[in-house]
Amino acid sequence: MAINKDRVLLNIKKLSAYTVPNIECAVKLDGNESPYNLEDELGEKIRSELQKVEFNRYPDPNLNSIRSKFAEIYSFPKEGILLGNGSDEIIQMLITVFSGKSETVLIPKPTFSMYRLSSLAQNKSVVESKLDENFDIDLDDFKNMIFEYDPDLIFLATPNNPTGNAFSREKIIEIINCTDAIVVIDEAYFEFCEQDFLSTINNFDNLMVLRTMSKIGFASIRLGMLFGNPELVLELNKARMPYNINSLSQSVMNVVLENKKIVDEKIGLILSERENLKAGLQKISGLEVYPSDANFFLVKTEDSDFLFNELVKKDILIRNMNNEGRLKNCIRITVGTPKENEKLLGALTSIFSN
Repeated sequence: MAINKDRVLLNIKKLSAYTVPNIECAVKLDGNESPYNLEDELGEKIRSELQKVEFNRYPDPNLNSIRSKFAEIYSFPKEGILLGNGSDEIIQMLITVFSGKSETVLIPKPTFSMYRLSSLAQNKSVVESKLDENFDIDLDDFKNMIFEYDPDLIFLATPNNPTGNAFSREKIIEIINCTDAIVVIDEAYFEFCEQDFLSTINNFDNLMVLRTMSKIGFASIRLGMLFGNPELVLELNKARMPYNINSLSQSVMNVVLENKKIVDEKIGLILSERENLKAGLQKISGLEVYPSDANFFLVKTEDSDFLFNELVKKDILIRNMNNEGRLKNCIRITVGTPKENEKLLGALTSIFSN
């Protein structure tokens, strides 16, 4: 019997799946991950803890231990914390739960692609407000869209991916104040930025904050965190899949959160190396380096496809962001270790000197 594609939702047929180029290179600077793996001491503690996992049993369905540790670290009520299999799962839950009126999601452009992709996959309308010349929110345009489309949900990633900059705090506050939509501030890169909205959640009924462990050394365990009013989190939790965080990830995170000082030290190294990489990139003629509050840089060049391929030949992987509009001929470079960044800068110098 032939496959009947009429059963496939029309919105899905129109989408392209989220894909990441699978290219093996010795220097990997494409994924906005931490370049540092586990310290020997922390790694040993994790290996010891993993030996206690009962593989025949389901994980803790309520993630009580991890949520309690996050509550203590961030001085936030445990009842207002929800954990997901990466931020992506939480984004899906948010769209599922908070789309009961206009079924419209409002996002800036450009921004993290999963807001749009997940919304369209769930048959929601997506409206986009173009960022201004500094990659900040165009407040007038954004507010006009709020009044015209009455969105149920607004996603604001700050620092923003792929532009790297933090949005104006004053503009974000004004947006929160002018709508009853749920406003989700995605702080995936907050450890590298001085901006923080977690402490202001109590001031707004419609504000939720999204964070992740993926950018600070634990991309492999897939853990996202959402902080919000406990009443809203209670509704959101109804759409969470049972046992959504596996026992291995829970076990690792229990150890990590008890040894957060080691993680914070690595964040400090990345921040220091970010300044060194920025200075090196700015010395290379042919590159326009945009300001960054994250662990990566958006860089514009004359031919990003050419540059991407030349770096791959030199065993270096960056992210080619080339697309029509503001990202045309742009690449994204993750901050690596000093040795990795030195190799990148040497390769770029060689390419642009020929």
